[in-house]
Amino acid sequence: MRRLLWPLLAIAVLATGCQDQEKHTEGDGHEGESAQGQEESGHVEGEVKLDAEQAKVAGIEVESASLRTLRLSLDVPGTVNSTAKGRAVVTPPVGGRVVAVKVGLGDRVQQGQGLAVLESAELAQSWSSIAAAEQSRDSASAALREARSELALAIAKVSAARSSLSRQRQLASAGAFSQAPLQAAQSEMNDAQSELLSAQSERASHAEAARRIENLYRDGIASKVELEAARLEALQDQIRYDRAVARVAAARTALEREKTIASRGLLNAKEIQTAEAEVKASQLEADRARIRVTSSEASLANAHRAVANARSVYRSASEGSRAAVGRMDLKAPISGTVTHVDVTKGQAVDRTQVLMEIENLSSVWVTANVPERDAAKVRKGASVRVTASAIQGQAFNGVVQIVGERVDPKTRTVPVQCIVSGVSGVLKPEMFTTVHLEYGQGETALAVPKSAILSDRENTYVFVKDDHGYRKVMVQLGSRSGAYIGIKSGLEVGDLVVVKGGFVLDSELKKDELKGHEH
Repeated sequence: MRRLLWPLLAIAVLATGCQDQEKHTEGDGHEGESAQGQEESGHVEGEVKLDAEQAKVAGIEVESASLRTLRLSLDVPGTVNSTAKGRAVVTPPVGGRVVAVKVGLGDRVQQGQGLAVLESAELAQSWSSIAAAEQSRDSASAALREARSELALAIAKVSAARSSLSRQRQLASAGAFSQAPLQAAQSEMNDAQSELLSAQSERASHAEAARRIENLYRDGIASKVELEAARLEALQDQIRYDRAVARVAAARTALEREKTIASRGLLNAKEIQTAEAEVKASQLEADRARIRVTSSEASLANAHRAVANARSVYRSASEGSRAAVGRMDLKAPISGTVTHVDVTKGQAVDRTQVLMEIENLSSVWVTANVPERDAAKVRKGASVRVTASAIQGQAFNGVVQIVGERVDPKTRTVPVQCIVSGVSGVLKPEMFTTVHLEYGQGETALAVPKSAILSDRENTYVFVKDDHGYRKVMVQLGSRSGAYIGIKSGLEVGDLVVVKGGFVLDSELKKDELKGHEH
């Protein structure tokens, strides 16, 4: 930087000197000597004068000295590594054949983005298992609907049987079942007696007629044919009479039986028992229907679980892909950059094959190697600042996450894991860094950036900007903390300290001192 700034500064000073020389040549020689004497008399030791343009060319930057909380820090070497969440290996969940590759090496991808398309017979078979499970589920659902319909019908039968039983009991209590048979038996008895009386009357009448014809036959008045006809009719009357007598006897027996049944309520009990048996039969049918419903419900639940399991297997195998049956999209598990590709279109792959690698270096691990004598100073949660020689002018903040429990026997250091966020890929795995570990409670002190501090063999100093130029000020250093260093003496709050370009001012001051020695 000094090699670049010196020629620019020299050109600016030379241009200014030429303008002054032209002005002096317009007057006489005494005026030039007088001006030169005034310059020499206005020179202040330890001060460099530059106008705004010259300061800009020289790259001079200033910053106010201010009070800061300074903590002690350890500066130790470190190595960058990707975090567990910052690196992903892409492998196929099922074996198959790659039919398309959608990304290439170095491509940026987002989480869930498709990387490749895989065609798999195993995946197709898994889909077929879903179809078979769904078919079984539909059959079980139909069986359940049928069983529930049968149950509803059986429940209706139970209700009807119970209503019939209730009605039969009401009729029995009113004697309805006993009256009808008794009345029928009484009516039969009456009819039988009427028939008997009729038969008895006809028999007597025809018997009398037969005796009269017999007398007439003996007297020769009636023929033998008439006598035989009269006797036949009398015989028929006797037969009808005997039937009537038997009917009366049977009707009397039936009437007595019905009277006995009615008096004991046997017929009522029979009707009630028949109704009760119908209720029990319908209840048994309903119970069987309930068992069929329970069994059908269990079968349907098992079918639903089978469908869910089949779908779960398919989702696991396809990683939730919505591609066609037997095909799936291999998706990016994290957002990041594709750092490795080992697959081509048409390639057959299995579950264990690494197809791609993706890294996301927005956050990285930095492993600091802390000497064992300083390990006790490091605490989890402490702030750290990470710099790298490969990245000039940048520092990254982090936090101590893990303090190692063992000392490396070769290096005699303790590994300290620090998480550093917001690096946006600038810090790369295996990069060497310097880790600034803060420790202690800290103290409030006047501080300036470390870049402002200059030193020689005897003194430590800074350049302070004032109204006249840039003045060299001796300082006594205090504690160091990160990019800042404490000042015990030499400065006050608000002093404008040169933080960039101090070497240019120091070189210019030394050049002026050499000129003074020559005079």
